[in-house]
Amino acid sequence: MSIKKKRIEEEFDPYKVDKLSKIPSWIIIFVLKYWAAAAAVFFTVIGGIDIGLDFSTDNYQDLIASINTSEQIILFIGLTLALLLNYAVKQVVIMLNNRRNNTFRYNLINQSGLIGFFLHLLYCMFVSFVLFFVICFLGYKGWIINLFGTSNYGLEPFTYGLCFIIIDIIFVLLKNIIYNVIERIKYKKQLAMD
Repeated sequence: MSIKKKRIEEEFDPYKVDKLSKIPSWIIIFVLKYWAAAAAVFFTVIGGIDIGLDFSTDNYQDLIASINTSEQIILFIGLTLALLLNYAVKQVVIMLNNRRNNTFRYNLINQSGLIGFFLHLLYCMFVSFVLFFVICFLGYKGWIINLFGTSNYGLEPFTYGLCFIIIDIIFVLLKNIIYNVIERIKYKKQLAMD
């Protein structure tokens, strides 16, 4: 191949034009999960007043009213997060998957259809329940990242997204470890049968 032809091919290489293709897929997926968790809090709790959801109680001395409000917040965050993870993040995971890059290992639930949505819903309700109390504890202690100068009490999207990513990474690592152990056991059984 001549030097001139090689130079022309290098200039018009479509993969050299796309600088975003060099970003690893795990970073893209975890940033999308962070965005989904932060958006779930922002649109349901903070922006919920605009769509008619009011989570404020006039009297915080009333324990039943506070618990009822907390349950509503957990349910709405879990539902919104399940919708975003199932219909936005999972689709990106599917699009990024190829022979060289198995992106399914960065996602906890890879089931499709209605079963996948219900599994996401159960997972998100559990994580929302745990994170609600973790975030409230962090706010009570004053450890919440306060970027906008607001009060440290209550849910804040950036901290919620960060805590969600930490818990999600733990669950994804556990899933991958269990999957690898099962595959090794199957492989050893197959070798023993031969």
